[in-house]
Amino acid sequence: MAATSTANDPSNEKVQNQTTSRFMKWLRAACSEYRLLFTIVFALNLVGVIEFLFNWVRKGYPNNKTCALAVSINLAISIVIREEHIVNLLYVICTAVPSTAPLWFRRRVGKIYHLGGLHSGCGVAATFWFILLCVESTISFCSTKSKTAEHWILIIIVYILDCLLVSMIVMAHPSIRAKLHNAFEIVHRLAGWSSLALLWTLTVLNTDLNRRSSQKLSSALFGSPNIWLLFIATFSIIITWLNCRKVKVESEQLSKHALRIKFDYATPGPGTTIRLSSRPLFEWHAFATWSQPGQKGFSLIISNAGDWTKALINSPPREIWARRTPTCGVLRIAPMFKSVLLVATGSGIAPCLPVIMSNSTRINLFWSTRDPLTTYGTEIGNIITALGKRAHIHNTSTMGRPSTLPTVLQLYKETESEAVIVISNPKLTTKLVEDLEYMGIPAFGPIWDS
Repeated sequence: MAATSTANDPSNEKVQNQTTSRFMKWLRAACSEYRLLFTIVFALNLVGVIEFLFNWVRKGYPNNKTCALAVSINLAISIVIREEHIVNLLYVICTAVPSTAPLWFRRRVGKIYHLGGLHSGCGVAATFWFILLCVESTISFCSTKSKTAEHWILIIIVYILDCLLVSMIVMAHPSIRAKLHNAFEIVHRLAGWSSLALLWTLTVLNTDLNRRSSQKLSSALFGSPNIWLLFIATFSIIITWLNCRKVKVESEQLSKHALRIKFDYATPGPGTTIRLSSRPLFEWHAFATWSQPGQKGFSLIISNAGDWTKALINSPPREIWARRTPTCGVLRIAPMFKSVLLVATGSGIAPCLPVIMSNSTRINLFWSTRDPLTTYGTEIGNIITALGKRAHIHNTSTMGRPSTLPTVLQLYKETESEAVIVISNPKLTTKLVEDLEYMGIPAFGPIWDS
């Protein structure tokens, strides 16, 4: 019996193409700007770790300043890069790129919202450096014959800090963070504050133990780069919390599924967000701002997406805690492109409204939602319908769920858009952006990294 050849079997070719497609999607996701930033930061720190360990082995003793300095540098960068004013400054610089610049360049610069890779990369690197510091401190402690109270306090603080930093890294892992988001927020915040206080104590104690007998403690502290880096990190955190206020608001219940909250203390530009909370010590939620041209103040729309939002919709607030500085988000990059296709679902339309009304670029819209006028009101409906043929509304109550990717591809080609910006739930946003990027289309969308 002759052997059956499968070389030209179409089913085999289909399986191979699907495997290749999945691999290429994975490769593109693995090479995202967020992961590239994380990898670069971590690789640079890894080089430093290798050099530190090599010199330790070669000399027989470690440089007792390297680990502490590396921890301070990484922690300072990790904290400062999240400060609202720094974030806004970086967006201003990046979005200053004109729409006449090459598309490949604008496409890369438009990924500025991936700067969280720097935050997480430096945070993880700082933790690894601190583990090395813990090993170094343990060896030094064990070799010290006459141990004072300062030595005991220092080693205890080192081990407590080690546990706190590792717990923060573990809870920040995407799979754990998604399942236990509230626990992540509490651990990240409380462990972060505790770590900062202990780092101040550790720095002062360590400086006191290592200073020359003739040198004053104050002189040794002011001459230490660690104390200045710690001061910068602490100042960034204090500035953020000093900016928190309980502000008066005007709430308008648009429907059982949506709430509009109006603020009057600022008039932010398109593409910004603010964070709100009912319990500022435990949880914060980011929402996009919406300003009417020529009017003072701004609004935001909250849709039913969980227990917290449901409670807010059912009991519209008159006051709410807010981090008052509007912070730039992904839609801030829209004016960098000559034409943009916005893809929104549900209340994702809210952050799109100021971009639409600003007329800073040609906007095309695909909005999928249930009963748009009933759920979100005539005012928002009028803004959308004013786009005319450039607005494509898919009412899921009467039309069912859309085939999003084919529809977006068709509209992208018909409207001759330069880029696609997706504002939807995490699952759809991530999948749609990855699929479009795989096809070579410049696509952007929130990454929920903070």
